[in-house]
Amino acid sequence: MAFYDAVVSGADFGKKIRDDHPNLTEENYVEYIDDFYITNKNELEDVLKDTNICFSEIETPLYDELKKYFGKDYSKENYICYPSIFNCNPRYIENKSFQVYYKRSHIMRKEVIAHELTHFAFYDFCDELKIEKDNNLWELSEIFNVIFLNFTSIQKAIDAEELLFYPDLRDKLEKIKNILIKEPNAEKFIKESLKYLSK
Repeated sequence: MAFYDAVVSGADFGKKIRDDHPNLTEENYVEYIDDFYITNKNELEDVLKDTNICFSEIETPLYDELKKYFGKDYSKENYICYPSIFNCNPRYIENKSFQVYYKRSHIMRKEVIAHELTHFAFYDFCDELKIEKDNNLWELSEIFNVIFLNFTSIQKAIDAEELLFYPDLRDKLEKIKNILIKEPNAEKFIKESLKYLSK
């Protein structure tokens, strides 16, 4: 129930959950979730199979671009994707897992997968640089994804424009784009962008 009332940088995750599941409460959530997964088991299994196809359609161009940019092959990492009945698509950096909302279309599941895998690569790279995980780094990771996932080679595979999900970050997007143009090197770009975001 961590996202039940969550609002992050202008994105209201809680409202999406409450709108989708009006009978879900903090008192009944364990039973509600268990019942939902049992009742919709076949549909969720079909979505999981199709989500594997989504991944196969994007993995080569995505991993190729990540390797070009960060200098590391992320295709050997063990990432885990779970279908979720809640429309919040969280990621867990510590165990390299993430969730994809089961009602998303095939194309939009490809977008979420690419988005989350790019986050894992970004944070892995920042860990190697010993950069502290704070709000500025989170903001940069979200803005970076918008720029990176709109590269032509990735767009051909995903077939969905990557948009900035968090309204409160819109004012920072153009400045970060300009920093990337001036500093295409990953380490320099990240450090320069964090200086800007910390002002």
